[in-house]
Amino acid sequence: MKKLTKLVSALTIAGLAATTVPMNVWADGDKIEISVTGGGEDSMQLNTATSGFLNGISALRHLYEGLYKLDANGEIALGQAASVEQSDDNLTWTFTLRDDITWSDGQAVTANDFVFGFDNLAAQGGDYCTMISDIVDSYEATDDKTLVLHLKHACSYLPSVLAFPSTYPARQDYVEEYGDAYATDPDKAVYNGPYEMESWAHESEVVMKLRDDYYDADQIQVGTINWELITEESSALASFESGDYIYSDMCPDEEKPRMEGNGLVYAEGNNNYCVMFNLGDKGNDVLKDVNVRKALSLTIDRERIMNIRGLNDEIGVTLACRGYENADGTDFVDYCDPWEDVEAYEENCETAKQLLAEAGYEDGKGFPALTYIVNNDSRKEIAEAIVNDWKEVLGIDSITVEKVENFSAARNAGDYDLAYYGWFMDYKDLSNMYDSMYATANSNSFYQGDEYDAAFLKATSAATEEEQWEGYKECDAILARDLPVSVILHSMSAYLFDDTNYEGLVYSCGNFIFTYLKAL
Repeated sequence: MKKLTKLVSALTIAGLAATTVPMNVWADGDKIEISVTGGGEDSMQLNTATSGFLNGISALRHLYEGLYKLDANGEIALGQAASVEQSDDNLTWTFTLRDDITWSDGQAVTANDFVFGFDNLAAQGGDYCTMISDIVDSYEATDDKTLVLHLKHACSYLPSVLAFPSTYPARQDYVEEYGDAYATDPDKAVYNGPYEMESWAHESEVVMKLRDDYYDADQIQVGTINWELITEESSALASFESGDYIYSDMCPDEEKPRMEGNGLVYAEGNNNYCVMFNLGDKGNDVLKDVNVRKALSLTIDRERIMNIRGLNDEIGVTLACRGYENADGTDFVDYCDPWEDVEAYEENCETAKQLLAEAGYEDGKGFPALTYIVNNDSRKEIAEAIVNDWKEVLGIDSITVEKVENFSAARNAGDYDLAYYGWFMDYKDLSNMYDSMYATANSNSFYQGDEYDAAFLKATSAATEEEQWEGYKECDAILARDLPVSVILHSMSAYLFDDTNYEGLVYSCGNFIFTYLKAL
């Protein structure tokens, strides 16, 4: 990371007060240079077809650009596309590309680059490999500037999908030349976004430089981004407090109270925190009984869980979190019926005891041994508190909590009975939350619900907002009835940002974008 001494000294010599210059800004003509961090080397995956971690996905939003992008307000806006036309039935979308878009080697971006990007996404088999194919039946480049998408069904949230980095274009020549090494070093990829990668010191730092030939470069103040690769929360906090970093999404939970008012920002989390029940072939039969699942859900003391965490959470009463309003200003959470009356905890516990007794496990007698898996210590603490509720209220003392190193693999393989589950939305649309339970391919709880799938498709293909919301409300009601997961809370996101010296950070669904930053 570059040092500040020379610039500060030069300003002092010139008679300017060095303290008026943020300690993490460097002069670069009329541009500024910043240092940030958001994760380590493992999460810095810069292949659009396979990247699956927030650090890498956020970086991709700087290096590449899709047909749509997130603008300075975090809203969906046209990016590489100059215009889009939809057919009367909304099943055909025709995009015309801008005339002034190029790759970082000077070659024009074409519609075929998007076609190859879509093909490559499906072929690579990454976390988002079906993001296009779930919606789009076929696509074609009718000429260099025209891309046509034929949809399987009307899809109101298509712009959100096309603004997500997995759907960005890719250069076929680079992908084919470098294979598995593609996008692992600056010279093994080309970039069509506002920045290009200047260097990558692996395990240490990625440096991005603003492209002079990017169509909107004159409007961008940040000329250089030094993206530090670290995973230690305490180190990230120390570097932020010393002024080395202007942004970090890592802050130890125990330090968050102290950092409130000192750079800590709470933002809409767009995520939930749940207990997931394994309803698949490997799951214990006891959990196939919806009344058992309901009994377990009703006895979770959510107020106590929130107090243990102390992180500005909100009790979860629907799968979706707050922050999504219709034209009348009604929040979707209030539009739906709550899964349970969380204010009637004592009554809920009595109902749970009756349900468990009817299932054949009165006072917990004969309840089989189950394993509840989690992936870190803080979630282990919460899981143990939940298991204690089940013991104290229902008499169940046969459930153990286990922190596993290969958590994702174990959960995807169905090697668990209960598990921590949280869905962090990829983009701001209700479809993204309810898609997490659609069909069996998502493997979330191995839930299979034809009625649910039909309601989801009804919502996503709705012609009006009212019809769409009714569809999602139906989805939520079906989940409340079937309980593949028990929603505990909706958590807030937290990050560190130097808002004393900067403005214009875009933070959306855990993605952080520095393109629109301005020094104050």
